[in-house]
Amino acid sequence: MGCPNCQVLVSHDFRAAPLPASTFGDDPHVHIIEGKGGRGDFEIVDGYLAALRWARENIDYDWVTNLSGQDYPVSSLAGFAAELAASEHDGFLHHFDAVQQNADRMSPMRWPPGHGYGRYYFQYRKIKDRPSVIERVALKWPRVAFDRLDAPYRINTAYGLLLGRRAAAIPFTDRFRCYAGSYWHTIRRRCADYLLDFTDRNPGVVAYMRRVLIPDESFVQTVLVNEPEFRFVNDNRRYYNMRGSRRGHPQTLTADDAPAFLGKRFVFARKFEATNGAAFFDWLDDIALSPHDRSGEQITRPAAAAPAL
Repeated sequence: MGCPNCQVLVSHDFRAAPLPASTFGDDPHVHIIEGKGGRGDFEIVDGYLAALRWARENIDYDWVTNLSGQDYPVSSLAGFAAELAASEHDGFLHHFDAVQQNADRMSPMRWPPGHGYGRYYFQYRKIKDRPSVIERVALKWPRVAFDRLDAPYRINTAYGLLLGRRAAAIPFTDRFRCYAGSYWHTIRRRCADYLLDFTDRNPGVVAYMRRVLIPDESFVQTVLVNEPEFRFVNDNRRYYNMRGSRRGHPQTLTADDAPAFLGKRFVFARKFEATNGAAFFDWLDDIALSPHDRSGEQITRPAAAAPAL
C-alpha cells in the first residue's frame, strides 16, 4: 500500500518546537534534519538544498518530491510511483519565462504585467521583518510610484519591508534565461544532483539570487530548465486554489473542494487544515493508500467536522 519503500526526509525548523522521531513512531523510513523555513527569501532554498545534500550522502533514491506540511496526497501514491518508474521525462516542474509571463504557461499563478522583472532584475535589502499596518498604508503610494519598468527602485511590503534597486549586473542571458514557477515539484535524482553541483560551481549566481524577491519561485526553474539535457512536464501535478488569494497564499481546501482535485491529474493538493476533521483525512488516506487510482470512484463523502466550541 502507498509507497512502502519510500524515504521521508523532514526538514524541520528547530527555531520552532522540537520534532522528535517518536512523533512518527520511530519509523526508520522517516529522517529529521535541521532546516529553516521562511517565505520570500533564500532560506527556504537553503533548507531544500541541505535536504538534497543529506539525501545524496545517506539514502539511495530515484525521484524526489518536495512537500509542505499543508500538502496531502489526493490520488494513489502507488499509482504515482508506477508512473514515475515508467516516465520518459526528468520531472514535473511548473515553469515559465519570468519576463515574458505567458498567461497560459503561468496558470494557475497570476502576476500583473512586469512582475517577474520587478522580482528578479532587482537586488533587495530587508529593512524590517514585519512592517506595521500604518507603515504599509504610508508606503502604498511610494510603492505604486516605483512599480514601473523604468523605475530604478522597488518597495515591497509583502515579505517584510524590502527596498530594491535595479541590478547593475545580472546573471541572465539568452542562454541562461530567468524562469519562474511554483516551488513544489517532482524531479529525478540526476536533476537534484545537478542542482547541487550547479550551486557549488556558481557562487555568483547563488549570491545574486539571495537578494532577489521570492527566489524559491525561480531558482530551481532557472537552474534546471536552462539545462538542455533535461525534459520536464510543465505541470507539477499539484492542486491549489489561488482565487482571491492575498500575498500568494492559496485558499484552504475542504470536502466541498474535492470535485476540483479528485479524479483529475493531481497527485497532491494544498493547503489543508486540521480543522477539516479526522473523517476527511481518513477519506483521503483511503484514496492515497489504494494500490491503484481510486480518485475517480464514488467514495462516501466524510461528514463535516463539528464546529469548534
